[in-house]
Amino acid sequence: MPAIDINPWVRELLGELSLTQQRQLLILQGSKAWCDAQLRALCQLQLSMLTLSNRELETESPTSPISSGPIPFSKADACLGREAKLVVLDLFTGFNPDVLCIAAGLVQAGGILAILSAEIKCWQQDTDLYARWQEPAISAKPRFAEYFFAAFEASDDIGLRITAEALPAPKAKLPVLEATRFVKGVTRQQADCMQRIEHWVDQDRPGVALIRAQRGRGKSSCLGMLVERLAQDRRVLVCADSRRAAAALLQFAPQAEFIAPDRLLLSNPSADLVVIDEAAMIAQSTLRQIKRLYPRLLMATTTGGYEGTGQGFMLRFIAELESQNLLQLELHDPVRWCAGDRLEWRLNQVLLQDRADKLDMPDNSDLLKWQLQVVEDPGAADFRESLWQVYRLLSAAHYRTRPSDLRMLMENPDLLLIVARCGQRIVGAVLLNREGGLDAELGRQIFLGRRRPKGHLLAQMLTAQAGIAHFAEYRGLRVQRIAVSEDFRRRGLGTCLLERALEIAADSGLDYLGASFALDSQTVRFWQQAGFGLAHVSYGEGKSSGNQSLAILRPLNSRVEEDLGQLQQRIKDQLPAWMTQFLQGLDAGQVAALLRFAGFTAVLSELERSEIEAFTFGNKGFELCFVSLQKYVMQRVAENGGAFDPLLIEKAIQNRAWERLPRETVGEGRKQLQKRLRGLVEAMLKAC
Repeated sequence: MPAIDINPWVRELLGELSLTQQRQLLILQGSKAWCDAQLRALCQLQLSMLTLSNRELETESPTSPISSGPIPFSKADACLGREAKLVVLDLFTGFNPDVLCIAAGLVQAGGILAILSAEIKCWQQDTDLYARWQEPAISAKPRFAEYFFAAFEASDDIGLRITAEALPAPKAKLPVLEATRFVKGVTRQQADCMQRIEHWVDQDRPGVALIRAQRGRGKSSCLGMLVERLAQDRRVLVCADSRRAAAALLQFAPQAEFIAPDRLLLSNPSADLVVIDEAAMIAQSTLRQIKRLYPRLLMATTTGGYEGTGQGFMLRFIAELESQNLLQLELHDPVRWCAGDRLEWRLNQVLLQDRADKLDMPDNSDLLKWQLQVVEDPGAADFRESLWQVYRLLSAAHYRTRPSDLRMLMENPDLLLIVARCGQRIVGAVLLNREGGLDAELGRQIFLGRRRPKGHLLAQMLTAQAGIAHFAEYRGLRVQRIAVSEDFRRRGLGTCLLERALEIAADSGLDYLGASFALDSQTVRFWQQAGFGLAHVSYGEGKSSGNQSLAILRPLNSRVEEDLGQLQQRIKDQLPAWMTQFLQGLDAGQVAALLRFAGFTAVLSELERSEIEAFTFGNKGFELCFVSLQKYVMQRVAENGGAFDPLLIEKAIQNRAWERLPRETVGEGRKQLQKRLRGLVEAMLKAC
C-alpha cells in the first residue's frame, strides 16, 4: 500500500477552517516512526507551529522559519500568551491531560490541534510517564486515553483520525463563526472593562477590582493595556507568581515595574496601585498580607481549565471580601478563537470543564438521609457516570483540581473511594490512598534523604521530615481529598465519611488513617473536631497553596499512638522557635489555629512574669522581654477561641520586623506600635 501524503488533505482542511473560523482536532495514530514522519511533513506547510513533546523531534524546517523546537511538558506553561495555527501534542511518552488543555489554548481560530499517538491497542502503560501515581503500582489499563479517543470518535463534528491506512472519514460541516470584533485593538468587553476600572481607580477608594475570564479571553492583554494607561500619572506595581506568569501582560506594558510577591512584602515599596495577574496562583495568605499593605488592588485570574486554581480562589479569598469594596468584572468573548468554537466546547465537555445540569434535589426532610457506598475500582465502566459527579464535586470544593485528576480517578490502582448518595446525587466523597508498607531498608534510605520513591506522601513526610525512621513501614490510608456538596455541609456528612474510612482501615488491619493538607484555619477546625492529632508541620510551603502543610493521624494501634505522642510533644517544644523562622509568614488566623490544634501550653516562671509586667506597665524594651512575652501570648491564644489583634500575634509571637507590622494610621511608627502592643498585652493580663 503506497504511503499516504497527508499534506494536500491538511491544506484542504485548513482552507475550510479559514472560511468557518473553527478549530479542529487531528488525531494521527500509528507507530512512532510513522507519526514522526507525518510531523516532518507538517513542518513543510509554512504555518506558525508549536510542538509540545518530551522527545527530541525534528520540528525546525529551513522552509518554515516560524516553527520551533519541541517544548517539553514540564515547560508547557511557558507557552502562555503564545499562539499558532498548528499546535502538535506528542503523546508517545504519556498522556498528561493538563498539557492537552494548554495545547488546545494555543491554537488560533482556523487552526489545528494535532495529536501524535500510538493506537489504543498498542498503548504502553509501562512507558507512560503519567500512568504511575505511587511506586510500585502502575495503571493497568489506559482508561483515560480510551475514554478520550472514543469520545472524539463518537463526535459528529470534532476529531478527525488519520492512520497509515486511511485518511479520516468525513464529519459534519462546522458552522461558520464570526470573529470577535476589535476597535482600536480592543474588544467591546475589554473596552468596557477598562473604562469601569479606570473610573474605579479615579474614585481613589480602598478595595479590590477583579477581572475573571476563561482561557483565551484576552484577560492579561486587557490588564497590560490598563497598566500602560494608569502608569502615566501614578505609580503602578505589577505582581505575579513569576515574571513568566505575567509574560502576556508585560507584552502590552513593557515598561511596567514588575515585583515578585515575596519581594513586595519584604521591601514594601510605595505604590498608588498594585496589579496582580493570575492571582489564583499566589498563596492566599500572601494575598491577604498584600491586601493589608496595599488597600487598592487590581487582580485578574483565570477560571477553570488546566490552571485548576480559579474556582478555589473564588471560593476562599474573594468570598472573604466585603461586597461594597469589590468590583467584579468578567470577560466572555474569546479573542484567540471565536465564540461558538466547537473544539473548545467539545474539550470542555470531555474533560468535564463545562457546567453540568443539576440533578433533582430531595426535599428538605431528606437532607439527612444519605447512603454511603465504598467503591474499590472508581474507574470501572459501570461507575463512570457517578465518577463524573465526583470530579465535579471536587472541582467545586477544592483549591486545585486539574484535568490530570480525572485520569488519576480513572486509573490509580491504590485509590479507594467512599461516596455519599442522596437520591440520584453524589453529595459527598472521600478519596483514600493506600500507602506505606515499605521495607525497612527503603524506609531507612528515605529517613537518610537518599531515596524518595513516587507517592506514599504521608509515610515519607513522617519518615524523612518528622524523623520517625520506621514510619514508612506502617501501612495506612491517607485521605487524599474530601468534599461535601454545599447544601449538605455542617450536617455531619464529612465526619461520617471519615468514620467509615476509619472502619475500613481498622478492618483491613492497617496502622493508621491520616491526611496532609495546607494550613487553613477552617480546615484545621474540621480535622481537629474529627479527632485527628497533629503530627507534623512542614518546613516548606506547598506548591499549590503556598502555605505550610500539616500531617495528621488517627492511630489504629499502640505503636503509632506512641509515635504520635512523641511528635506532638516535639511540636509543642519547638513551636516558639518555628514561629520566628519558617512560620513567620503565617497570618494571625493561621497562627491561632495552629496553636490550638497543637494544644500548646507553657509554664512561666516568676522571673518571666515579672519581665512581662515590666514591659507592659513600664518602659522595658520589647527585645529584652520577647521570649517571656512569646510564651505568654502563645499560651493565651491557644487556650482562647476568640480573635486577636494581628499586631499581638505578628510581633509578640512571630517577631516580625517593625516595618512589616499592621498599622492603624499611615504615620504610626515603631514608638506608637510598641505603645499599642503594651496596651494589648495589658488587656490580656487583665482578662485573666
